[in-house]
Amino acid sequence: MKHFSKMGITSFRTRLFCCFVAVFFTLDDAHAQNAKSLGKYDGPYLFHEEGEIKLVRVEDGEIEIKVGAEEPFPVTTENGQHRFEVSLHPIKTPEWSYKSQGNIMVISDPHGDFESFYSILKTQKVIGDNYEWVFGKNDLVINGDVFDRGQDVLPIFWLIYKLEAEAEKVGGSVHFLLGNHEEMILRGNYKYMQDKYHVLADSLGKSYRDFWAINTELGKWLQLRNTMEKIDDHLFVHAGLSSSMLDPQWTIPAVNDAVRAHIFEVKEERQKSSAGKFLFATEGPLWYRGMVRPEEKYHPLSEIELDKMLIAFDAKRIYLGHTIFPEVTQFYKGRVLAVNVNNESNRLHGRSRGLILESDKMLVIYDDIKKNKMMGK
Repeated sequence: MKHFSKMGITSFRTRLFCCFVAVFFTLDDAHAQNAKSLGKYDGPYLFHEEGEIKLVRVEDGEIEIKVGAEEPFPVTTENGQHRFEVSLHPIKTPEWSYKSQGNIMVISDPHGDFESFYSILKTQKVIGDNYEWVFGKNDLVINGDVFDRGQDVLPIFWLIYKLEAEAEKVGGSVHFLLGNHEEMILRGNYKYMQDKYHVLADSLGKSYRDFWAINTELGKWLQLRNTMEKIDDHLFVHAGLSSSMLDPQWTIPAVNDAVRAHIFEVKEERQKSSAGKFLFATEGPLWYRGMVRPEEKYHPLSEIELDKMLIAFDAKRIYLGHTIFPEVTQFYKGRVLAVNVNNESNRLHGRSRGLILESDKMLVIYDDIKKNKMMGK
């Protein structure tokens, strides 16, 4: 038995019955006056409750709640220009080390900007006309930070989720690594979050982090992602690796496991653990800028320390997001690559967007595939 409800812009109370359970949601007058901040589209958010799936989304400016969601379900961008369907698939913890079967494409920090995310994937022939994986046995790495700043967080996450399953079927791989904005949202820091997400959560009497709890589809998927991964001798991490990461306890699996264990804790809970204190602080892999910023306050990593780091992690190069540069930039004589750029500005002005690693070649990529060129040229 399925029940469907809508919350409009005016104040009222909706009662949903399903399996003899009553669920109440209230949209009060204050929220109703600000209902336009919901935006036009958001979600869906899928909650696993009592053996069923409850779907919550914003559709055409109204909150919709449906118990017993059917698949595939549509995902629509805020402006309505992009719409694709997603089916659920089993969620598992990724490996921390992979062997490439082809090329590796590296991009970073989509920050809710679906148009720029879609553009680079479509241009570089990662996805086709129906938002489907067409990248074969190749690898796609998204180096963190889907949350915040933009209005299409859910469409980006759902597209990554969708492509992950499609790539696996043909021998390819999609790798999404956690960034500092993931850890911020999951601990309840909403400093950079768009109003529409605040209004949705408030309207349902929830904190926004509740929409990403372990009993939600995307929350479970997200909380199982890695912080560090290797593909061949390429090492990927969102922000950087400080000299503290030379401590032998911080193997890649140890970092991934510890971040997963603490990522849904609030700040006060993390402070009770030495791992939680370090990994989510400024010297940890989600926040450290000292590989790409020389100012003393960032505790920059020396060449000698980088040499030790590459040996410790058996890597040839390290690829970072987090810190924005006008173009994809290399450091330490090409051994550290910064791929985070202003994606919208670079898309609109024809500047670089990421990298493709082709055996012994490294290509800088653009929203015009004809502009792809060797790094450094």
